[in-house]
Amino acid sequence: MRGDRTDVVEDLNRLMAEEAEACLRYFQMRFRLRGKGRVAAEKFFEDALKETLEHADAIAKQIRSLGHIPTLNIHLSLSGGPMRPEEALAEALEVEQQALEAYQEFLPRLTGQIFFGPHNIGVRQKQTEFVILITRRTIREPAAAF
Repeated sequence: MRGDRTDVVEDLNRLMAEEAEACLRYFQMRFRLRGKGRVAAEKFFEDALKETLEHADAIAKQIRSLGHIPTLNIHLSLSGGPMRPEEALAEALEVEQQALEAYQEFLPRLTGQIFFGPHNIGVRQKQTEFVILITRRTIREPAAAF
């Protein structure tokens, strides 16, 4: 049982790091945006980075409730030139899909141990669907999407 809890905490630390990494990616992407739709896309990324930080905070609190100290292990270097909103949204879609898959993989292993995740998975699913919708609209109607 002790090993199970340690495994859960390790997984929670990984999820928390993924959320923190997404927050940093969205922060940086927001300043790379150029072209039509930039202002609306900046707002999207501002909201997304706040939400990912809230998710990381919730996970950190869960780790602490299990008697552990949250540990962040992030190896990230962000750079790049200007990008159009539709490119940034496509990249955000990949980030959201990876996060959703991580939550979906993690949640079934928690049965009977702790309660964590359905709300975050629901939020992630909605975020992913929203990013897909916006990306499709942007690709179909570049000037009108934002």
